[in-house]
Amino acid sequence: MRITLELSHRKRTVTLPINNSHLISSLIYNIVDKSSSEYAEKLHEQGYRLQNKAFKLFTFSLLYPGNQHKWVMHENGTMSTAEPLLHVMVSSPKEEFVEHLVIGLLQDPYVWIGKERFRVETVRKLDQPELTDAMRFIMVSPLVCTTKREPEQYPQYLFPGDQEFERVVLDNLCRKYQVLYGQEFSCNSDQFSFGIDQAYVERMHGKIQKLIALKEGRSDETMVKGTLAPFRLKAPKELIEVGYECGFGEKNSQGFGMVKVDNTLLSE
Repeated sequence: MRITLELSHRKRTVTLPINNSHLISSLIYNIVDKSSSEYAEKLHEQGYRLQNKAFKLFTFSLLYPGNQHKWVMHENGTMSTAEPLLHVMVSSPKEEFVEHLVIGLLQDPYVWIGKERFRVETVRKLDQPELTDAMRFIMVSPLVCTTKREPEQYPQYLFPGDQEFERVVLDNLCRKYQVLYGQEFSCNSDQFSFGIDQAYVERMHGKIQKLIALKEGRSDETMVKGTLAPFRLKAPKELIEVGYECGFGEKNSQGFGMVKVDNTLLSE
């Protein structure tokens, strides 16, 4: 299920850090906590587990102003807008998560994003698009993909076109499917194909990689690399549904891997 939150503020302009995904993630957990502190704590600390892996099974978009307005970027790492309404999309296949999110907002519609206070004016459920085994998507938040090679201590980032990229994305979708439905999903590489829109890459002069700071300015600040571009995907419908609802790739609950269907962005 996918919902849109419409947030209002009463200031002439509102200012937020450019790297604000950790603030949106905290916002979501805080809203859920208003409905059930037990569920919010369990989701944050444990998630939904598969062996030694934990999945939160939700994702969200970047925060965007209404009426097609854009953020004004500043050199000090902040961005501002005079638009009175902001929007953020949240997606999850877990009904209990969505229920707690909605109940939390009904109990208290006022929320904080960093130092800015907002009121949630509307919560709107979005229609589920028709998904097939061959789709074209646009990323609304960067897709993150990593692998670890011994004896390296840190994960190595992968990008579309890298040798292991498709395998890692496919394995991630299969694990999420198993967490959701309690059974393995058999899919080989011949059934899976991921292709970035090359026309878009050319228009962007190849600049489709994004570097995002999580918890910027704190002692536990982390830099994350991702890809932000339209893409074409061929895969079993079941896995495409999992990716659409949970997010593709890693770090979905930190604001990565959310997509939307857009058939106009990619050429045949």
